[in-house]
Amino acid sequence: MKIQLIAAQKVNRNSFIMEDFLGSDDIFALVREGSFCMESEGKSFTVKKNEGALFKKNTLCHRWVREPIVMYLFRYKSDTHAFDSEHVIFKDQTRLATTFAMLEQLDCEVFREDFEYRSRLFSDLVMQYSMENRQRHSVDEPIERAIAHINRSLHKGTRLARIGEESGLSYVQFLRRFKAFTGVSPSEYITALRLQKAKQMLTDTDLRVKDIASACGFENEYYFSNFFKKHTSISPSAFRASSP
Repeated sequence: MKIQLIAAQKVNRNSFIMEDFLGSDDIFALVREGSFCMESEGKSFTVKKNEGALFKKNTLCHRWVREPIVMYLFRYKSDTHAFDSEHVIFKDQTRLATTFAMLEQLDCEVFREDFEYRSRLFSDLVMQYSMENRQRHSVDEPIERAIAHINRSLHKGTRLARIGEESGLSYVQFLRRFKAFTGVSPSEYITALRLQKAKQMLTDTDLRVKDIASACGFENEYYFSNFFKKHTSISPSAFRASSP
């Protein structure tokens, strides 16, 4: 999946300037506080705190504020559907809280113009949704076993070729079916899983960065720190210090 973030901003609304809306790009709205109601393509629903809504391009929708809202808006282009529902629900609230914390950190003066950081956080939201929801639409036992193996042995490191062999599929079949089942490649899945676990451990424990690196399957603290900074644009220590 290729996603290009075009614009991102935080907005406060007591009411929508245009309750009837038709956009030329897909827009994802992530609600931080409050709620709003939305009608689109014959469906109606209420978007609450920690939920999202997709304003599909070239699709007329009607929306109105139910409670004053604070939300993040992401306008983007994608080569496939980033979200398969207009009403977007996230299951892992801890991970979502971490994303909100990073977005709020970017709102401070020193980070305000760092569009690349927002782009990475939006990609993480799409990845989280894909991992949590797209698996429900199909059944693929070899891939389900592979996912369970990855989740169980993350601290040991993972060799995709070995996991593919144990699934009973050729490596090419394994890669193709894994992406069809989850919406992401095996390496993207492992990256997201490692980041999620690292963020939670940095936030919820007092373990040393060295010990967290080991628990996430990294050979040493140096490789872990480089990986974490590459994908979040902040060091593990700085992330821990900025966590609420």
